[in-house]
Amino acid sequence: MFSVKALSFNQPKFCSNATWNPNATTFANQTTVGSSPWGVFVNTNNSIYAADYANSRIQVWNNNNSNPTATIYGNLSSPNSVFVMTNGDIYVDNGNNHRVDKFTGNTNISVSVMNVNERCLGLFVDINDTLYCSMPDYKQVIKKWLNDNTNTSTIAAGTGATGSAPDTFNGPQGIFVNINFDLYVADSNNDRIQLFHSGQLNGTTVAGNGSTNFTILLNHPTGILLDADNYLFIVDSGHNRIVGSGPNGFQCLFGCSQVASSASNQLSGPQTLSFDSYGNMYVADQNNNRIQKFDLLTNCSATTTTTTTTTTTTTTTTTTTTTTTTTTTTTTTTTTTTTTTTTVTQYINQKCFSPAVTLIPDASILSSPLQFRRSQDFSIGSIIKLYCNLSLSIKTEWTIQNCTSSCSYQIQIDSTIQTTFSELYIPARALPYGLYELNLTVTMIDYPLLITSSSVYVKIIPSGIIVNLVQLGTPMIESGHEQDLKLDPGIYSVDPDAYEFNASEWKYEYYCRIYGLYMFPKLNGSLLPIDNSTIDPLNPSCLSNRTDNQTGWKYSNSIKSSLTILSRSLQSNRTYQFMVYMENRLNPSIQATGYLLVQVEDIYSPVIAVGCVISTMCVSNTEFQLVNPTTQVALFSICIGNCTTLQNIIWNVYQGSSNSSSNVTQWILFNQMNIYENIWFFGRNTSNFTSTNQLFLNNPLIELWRFEVVYNFTFETSVSSLNFIINQPPYNGSCSMNPLNGTTSTLFTIECPNWYDENGIQDYSLYIWTTDQRERMMIAFSSVSTFQVYLPTGLSHTIMYIRDTLGCTAEFNMSSINVTTDFDTINHLINNIQSSTNNPLIQILSGGNQNLVGQVIVSVSQQFNQMNNESIDNAVSNGIPAASISISSLGSQTSQGISTPMNDSALIEYKKQLNSLANVRDQLVNYLVDLQVSDSNSLKLQSLSLAQLSGSTNQLTRTVLMLVSNKCYQLSLTLRSMATSIAYEDVQIIASQLIQCATNILSAVNGPLQERTLVLDLDLSLATAFPTDYDTDIDSEWSNPNLFANGNDFSWKTIEQSRNTYYQKQLATTISNQMNELKSLLTSTLSVHINIGQNLTINTPSSFMSLETISIKSLSNKQIQQVGNAQINMPEHFNSNISDNSAVMLRSIMEPLAAYGSSKSQSANTNVSTSISLSVVDRNGNEVTIKTDET
Repeated sequence: MFSVKALSFNQPKFCSNATWNPNATTFANQTTVGSSPWGVFVNTNNSIYAADYANSRIQVWNNNNSNPTATIYGNLSSPNSVFVMTNGDIYVDNGNNHRVDKFTGNTNISVSVMNVNERCLGLFVDINDTLYCSMPDYKQVIKKWLNDNTNTSTIAAGTGATGSAPDTFNGPQGIFVNINFDLYVADSNNDRIQLFHSGQLNGTTVAGNGSTNFTILLNHPTGILLDADNYLFIVDSGHNRIVGSGPNGFQCLFGCSQVASSASNQLSGPQTLSFDSYGNMYVADQNNNRIQKFDLLTNCSATTTTTTTTTTTTTTTTTTTTTTTTTTTTTTTTTTTTTTTTTVTQYINQKCFSPAVTLIPDASILSSPLQFRRSQDFSIGSIIKLYCNLSLSIKTEWTIQNCTSSCSYQIQIDSTIQTTFSELYIPARALPYGLYELNLTVTMIDYPLLITSSSVYVKIIPSGIIVNLVQLGTPMIESGHEQDLKLDPGIYSVDPDAYEFNASEWKYEYYCRIYGLYMFPKLNGSLLPIDNSTIDPLNPSCLSNRTDNQTGWKYSNSIKSSLTILSRSLQSNRTYQFMVYMENRLNPSIQATGYLLVQVEDIYSPVIAVGCVISTMCVSNTEFQLVNPTTQVALFSICIGNCTTLQNIIWNVYQGSSNSSSNVTQWILFNQMNIYENIWFFGRNTSNFTSTNQLFLNNPLIELWRFEVVYNFTFETSVSSLNFIINQPPYNGSCSMNPLNGTTSTLFTIECPNWYDENGIQDYSLYIWTTDQRERMMIAFSSVSTFQVYLPTGLSHTIMYIRDTLGCTAEFNMSSINVTTDFDTINHLINNIQSSTNNPLIQILSGGNQNLVGQVIVSVSQQFNQMNNESIDNAVSNGIPAASISISSLGSQTSQGISTPMNDSALIEYKKQLNSLANVRDQLVNYLVDLQVSDSNSLKLQSLSLAQLSGSTNQLTRTVLMLVSNKCYQLSLTLRSMATSIAYEDVQIIASQLIQCATNILSAVNGPLQERTLVLDLDLSLATAFPTDYDTDIDSEWSNPNLFANGNDFSWKTIEQSRNTYYQKQLATTISNQMNELKSLLTSTLSVHINIGQNLTINTPSSFMSLETISIKSLSNKQIQQVGNAQINMPEHFNSNISDNSAVMLRSIMEPLAAYGSSKSQSANTNVSTSISLSVVDRNGNEVTIKTDET
């Protein structure tokens, strides 16, 4: 007896005019499905199964994940096809093993269910549990009932002979069996589709060569499916296309050029196809080594109407019972109610579909996860594509599952991790060691059944401790012969994975050698620790010079985490190298080593500790620190002990060469320090010293460098140093962009293959510029080597920066790109900003990817800024005064042209475009202000976007101004928190863009108040609209006409204008205060990087800022030059509240427009004035008081 089961695959119902997106997305590439993938199957739960022929495995994707959630091996050998049952059983062609295996669920446990003579290029299980296999070389389709305990099979179709007769095949491949048990076969080499009715051995040609109703020419068909209406969908492999039938016959759906290609709208040798429940089509694109997904765009969705009819029937039965004495008659009435339900299904046009989600990076599976050190910040980005013209509102939610045993346990997420962005940013130390599944679920808010999830697997691994024997890990110090020398790795070592180092978790062994003369003592090839009395005659002990027979060392505790070398144990005028070897007590395979050079002098020497201001720029590498040749090096020193007699400090730089035979480095003084002082070298006579990257870039052959600090005291000198080895940048790769020209709507693909670095590649960044490389902008960044970008209008030069995990970058110049404006899309955006869900740019912005959002905002803003400039020029040429509608850029010259009568229609047209573009900016800003910041690249792109969006200061509504001001301030706070962890070169870029942002919004908020720009319609409308709490807030300012009347003028027009001015003034005060804080934050951040004698100038058309670190006494008679002829002259004599030798930061700023009400004089008119300011701040960011000498 057969048991009929539900279908395990999807047969969607389509309208006759259903359409798919001709441009497919790559669901899985060669990394995931290997080369030449053959079979793909999607079950009714939308789990996807792919036969990875090359790697002998089945890849499984569950729950809308974009990465495999399971991988099945189970002794498979080159599988071709796969079929999945409703109960989760998976039937797989075990190709080279000539059998079909059944796997239970997504496990590697399998049993053989059918022996075959060759591979099965087609597998199918019908509703009666009969398994079918197509064997192309044997020209047959065989079958076997799965409840039969034998592995034998019978012939379903084909004689075994090659032929084109109704009962023969020539290379049968794809098969399909409908619920009537009719068998469809893709008779590949006969270029036809055969239909065998149930129980028949002679087939009928229903498509292709020999069909009685010939409507389509097939070439080597390989795959076949039927939809809900039994219409055929065929993989026409030889023509590199997919065809489908319907009420109007066959039509080509994809790859209709029939050209084999890897383009998104083309295929190359496709083999099989499968539908998901939404009607999206998955195609195994064999020669392109990928699985393509073609999204259904328009279709019919079912709406069901149910009608219930109730009928009541009454039946009367009479029964007569007779006994010997009595006759009884009983009448029974029975009422039966019958309910008939009629269901009518209608179809309406479906316009919304589930979003597509791609995670970046996404190349991970459970058995091969992405790996990150626990001390490392990292982020997982996403690209969300929306397919709904009715609504673009989405909800994004990340969850994290622990995969120690399985991925079913959802962990409690640390409060520092934000889970509602499209990007998941994981701060350092937020996750314990372990294996995790990070899952993103995207839900259409207005259509909550449209949900997509995607996940990536991540493993958090140890970072390795940093062993420091003395404070700051200084690798070379001086010590007096009469001093105790304390080595304390238990105190000074650093565990990057924890907030403090746990000394008790480690074992310690100490070693010593006389540097330059001997190696570390050994016995039989093993090192002899310092507490071992065994003598190596070739390499004597460091402590053998004591004459009192006393021990030259002692441990400070039982775990030996601290060692003291007692006074007089080391010989004067010698250099010793100490080494500590540390082994983890719980896991002996975890080991670490630290080194220290000690130069012993006759007299007492305070210990000088030396460290890097930017610790991430100086990573320990055995005896050296790694230094990036592309960034400046900033060092600081600390005197430990009695330092009251300090006379002066001097820094020296040495270049090194290594002697491998003696394991000693020879150091030669760099003899150009005096020449390049205050050019390359800064702070040479202070505790802080800076060398710019020009030292390394101009000496590329030198790999070893020593930075030495000498502290000269009254009676002694103490020396310490840091030894550096150049961190080599990534190499061996290339980068290209395709295409080389396009529009602002073109998605350009960047590929950067084959880059290698010993420390690993961190990311790839794209910079562009037009005429001056110093004005280059970072427009995109990616953690993967292939990514896509949108570019702004113009002929742009392009350069890629490839950065390793330690911050060293390689540059690669690419071809110039010519981009033109897509005016159709831009005009559609402008004209339909309130109903723009079908605009491609808004759809991109709604996805929330910070790269794509930044690129679109920059591109659109630049186009709007250009349109604004042209509109202003046109208005001025029609007699409208420039000073009444715009704020000139810094350094611009005012020309006295011929006076032109004002054209009223030109003013009307100008206002129309002004308000139109202002309304668009008012909407665009919302996509930018909620983006998450993950690293310095985020800061670069977001600050650039804000600077560009606020570039037209006459088009910024109060809403835009407040949002941009808040966002720029937040970015400046984040930058300050990163001040000691990112390179100065990155800080310069971000600070420049943030100061432009600040200047733009200050000009914009003061423009209407200074009557330099027009009041925007949107601002006036919001100011005069009734507030929502009008009826309940009796103290509302809006309701008090006395605040807005002009004397006795209480007219509605006067009150409306005054109301708007009132709110504008309030906002101007708020923004002024916030931007002052922003400038202080930027000053504080830059002071970390700018040493005494260094300066930074930011000079753009919208802003000027000069920063310089100098001693307070150097201010005397100092002249500060600004844009044009503007300058500030300091007096010769002045008083300050700090000492003359103190270092201060001198900051001067020029802005295009003075703030409203900034002049103390009531009669002064500042509406055509620029703003100039000078501030003096100390190292802590506090303003220094400067007063002129009254004498």
